[in-house]
Formats: sequence, structure tokens, C-alpha cells
Amino acid sequence: MEQYYYSSATGQTYSDYQMQALFGINVETTAVEILNLNGFYPVQESAPDFDLKLYDTTSTWYLVPITGGQGAELAWTPVPKPLPEAKANGSVEVKQQADGTVSEILTVNYVTGEVIASVASQDLASRPASLQVVLDETTTVTDNLGAQLDAIAAATTVDEINNIVNKPTGILFTGRGSGLGPEDLNVSYYNAFNSVSMTESETEIYIPGTATVIAYGSGGAGKFDSAGNCFNPGDYLMQIRETATGSVIASFECPLAPAGVDVAF
Repeated sequence: MEQYYYSSATGQTYSDYQMQALFGINVETTAVEILNLNGFYPVQESAPDFDLKLYDTTSTWYLVPITGGQGAELAWTPVPKPLPEAKANGSVEVKQQADGTVSEILTVNYVTGEVIASVASQDLASRPASLQVVLDETTTVTDNLGAQLDAIAAATTVDEINNIVNKPTGILFTGRGSGLGPEDLNVSYYNAFNSVSMTESETEIYIPGTATVIAYGSGGAGKFDSAGNCFNPGDYLMQIRETATGSVIASFECPLAPAGVDVAF
């Protein structure tokens, strides 16, 4: 890949050839430090880290440290697309995600879509138990898709759509057993939280087995605290949810770890 050089004077980038032809600089024999003194910075590769089907982009150059001096990199800023366009694109995206999930379920279980359709057409009492399990898994996916499509249709901002289409990712430091025992959630907090349109303070922890909501900040700044037992014995499913909508960001079994562990989501 050809290297380009950003000029702080012109705001443009130049190839190796242009650096020689326009400025008399042979980049192969000129140290980065000297390039910097002349206002040129090797361009560092970068790309938008947000959904280009939902956002347009603007960008700004900024300088970053590299070996021998400084380089230049673009910082990308998301600009919401028109709401109708984002709704249409977001709907397609969640349909594609659901299709991929259903295909994975069928592949893992060595079942075709035709077989599952046939099972669904049978009376419940006549369905093979093993295939009913697969059907239930695919039904969960399609039910969730329906809810997502309804939420996208009702969205009033592109950020709301992005929260549906692109769930936040990160690391939650959590566990159970540090307080009253194995049914007590440890004080938990994020070690990483990645989202273009949602902040960690807009989330909560939910324990489905006991219908317990644990608010962000309940354990002090940036922390979750159940303040006692919140799990039923043997049922340690927990969820990270968007507070405003109750939309599930991640579901996992809370590990028995009195000292706490990092759980990626």
C-alpha cells in the first residue's frame, strides 16, 4: 500500500512521487523528524468505527506519535442519516442478523429450514422433542426480530436505531459470592464499554429469575450493587439492558467468583 503524507500547511495529502515532484523531498532518504519540521506527516491508516448504513461521516486530521516523530490520522465523526433512510437500512440489517442467527442454529443442529417448517406445521403433540427445541430457538430469534422491527419503526432518532442494530460491546467486571453467598451479586462495573450512541450510564443489570433491576450507580459512581441476594439458587442468568427501553444488550450466566472476573459481552 502506497504511503501518503499529510501537509499541515495545505491540508492535503501527497504520494511519494508528489512529495518529490512538488516539494523536492525524497521520502525514502528523509527522516520522519525532518519531514515533521517541514510540516509533513506520514498518514496512519484509520477508518470509521460506526455503522455507515446509519451515519454519514465527517473527518478531521490530528497528529499522533509514531516511530521517529509524528504521523497524521483522521478522526471520524458520525453524522446521522435522514431518519427514513436509517429506518430502512436498520430494518434490513436486523433482518440479515436474524437470518444469520437462524442459519447458524440450523447448521449446528444439522437441520434444514424445510424440516423446521414441516415441524412447525405439525400438531404440538406430534412434534419430535429434539426438533421442537430447535424450533423454539428459531422462534425466539424471529420474535426478537419482530420486536426490533417495531422498535426501529417507532424510533425518533438515528441513535435509537443504532442502539437496536449495533448493541454495545465491552467487559463487565462481575461475579457472585463476595457478600452474603453464591446468590449475592458482587459489586460490578465496566472495564470497557464501546458504543457510538449509548453511554454506560444508560444501562442497568437485570436478573430475570427474580425480576431484580440493579441500577447503574447503585454501588457508587459507575458501579452496580444488588445490596444482597438477587439470584434464585441454581439460576444465575443475568442481563445487561438499556435502561430506557429494557432492550437486552447481553445475557450470560453470572460466574461464581468472589474475587470477580472480567466477562466480555
